[in-house]
Amino acid sequence: MPDFHDTIEFLRLHQRLSRAALAASADISASHLDKFINNRTTPGSETFTKLAHAFDLDPAQRQHLHELWLPARDLPSAAELCQRLTDPSVQAHLDDLDSRHVLAVYLDPLRTVLHGNRIFHKSVPGLAEADNNYLLWMFSRVARDNIDDWETEIRHAVTIARGTFGRYRDLPRARSLFRKLRATPEFPRFWNSTPMQVAYGCHRPAPINLRAPCTNQPLSLSLEISEYDPDVLIANGTYDTLAIAC
Repeated sequence: MPDFHDTIEFLRLHQRLSRAALAASADISASHLDKFINNRTTPGSETFTKLAHAFDLDPAQRQHLHELWLPARDLPSAAELCQRLTDPSVQAHLDDLDSRHVLAVYLDPLRTVLHGNRIFHKSVPGLAEADNNYLLWMFSRVARDNIDDWETEIRHAVTIARGTFGRYRDLPRARSLFRKLRATPEFPRFWNSTPMQVAYGCHRPAPINLRAPCTNQPLSLSLEISEYDPDVLIANGTYDTLAIAC
């Protein structure tokens, strides 16, 4: 799991800085730097700010480092989050989108599927075998067969997952999901080859190409992701109506 102290050490080694050079760049004493790295103590806000400025970080990387410095966040269980979606208007909304051939799914930040419409479940066969977790499903054989340019999509998923795991790093079910991902054949390769590559926000840079039901041709699915509440995301997606109406 992402960790503040390990990340500081990675950044230092990646930028080929000795601890003394990093301490000098951050305008802190070398003994102070050694103390919090060796003893894994959390530096104060002033020291954190100096350290963050000492590295060449983009905004997302800086946010990730800041979240690793902060206490980990909590997240209700999937069952508790599902209870927030029992209002009849939620099901009516999903049914309406189904009738208009629009994919819709509610997820938690760990990408656990809480509720989805018929078109969503037709588009992600085998989801139940992946613990109803979209991220875990992405590393399944069926996902590789159903997603065009799978490696590009996986790299994007991993950059999002890195920020999420950092934010919820102490949550038991986040740790459980991370262990299951590490046990897949491909996740370690993508995770280890993209250190400090992290993405935030709900914007997708490009459509995802899925092999929709009733066709072997990849179809472009444009996704819009927004917050239903602070702990629940909703994703809507549209692609060729004729391909998914069968």
